[in-house]
Amino acid sequence: MNIEADAVRIRGLHKMFGNTVQLFGGLNMAVKSGEFVAVTGPTGTGKSTLINLISGLDFPTKGSVEVFGKDLSKLKESERASIRAKNIGIVFQNTHLISKLTVIENVELPLIFSGSSDKDREKIAAEMVEFIGLSKKKHLFPNSLSAGEIRKVGIARALATDPALLLLDEPTSDLDTSTVDILLPLLRGYSYLHNRTIVLATNSLKLAKLASREIRLRWPELVVDAIQD
Repeated sequence: MNIEADAVRIRGLHKMFGNTVQLFGGLNMAVKSGEFVAVTGPTGTGKSTLINLISGLDFPTKGSVEVFGKDLSKLKESERASIRAKNIGIVFQNTHLISKLTVIENVELPLIFSGSSDKDREKIAAEMVEFIGLSKKKHLFPNSLSAGEIRKVGIARALATDPALLLLDEPTSDLDTSTVDILLPLLRGYSYLHNRTIVLATNSLKLAKLASREIRLRWPELVVDAIQD
């Protein structure tokens, strides 16, 4: 995979919900490798949907989404899964921790899929859990954690593989102010020092200001022809 190419390139993007609601209105955008971009817009404009499209977990109704030069809709599911495992870290709005795995096991999970050795997995996961301040809770299960702690584990898990592309969907929800103040410079430093690409979906003006560029999504459109039919 050519990670020197544009990390993300979107052409003529449309996404229909039902027969009448259309998101993005033919969106064209490119995110260069190493760039930190904030995707903003009111609730309902498709920020989470865009994250899902870039991760290959959803597909456009029309148009294309390319990640590191690969058109995701033209790949097999196994190929998309391989790209996610090796090149993409994702922090979903719903963190999706595995309830039957402990904190440290959840952080280790993407390292297993990326093919890391047992020794490396244990070392990296322990470092990430310590970084987010949950070393004392590393053997607990998600149902023993607060909402903010669950969010921290999701962030640690996404960063564990040192992904070339980091996708974040409202990453600071459920976090206390002190943790947010730690996370914000971390994201900027991660992008700048490691030449990693970040696409951040957020309603937070404070968080959006960290990015080098803002892409504001437009409101959904009602497709009149579909209503008349």
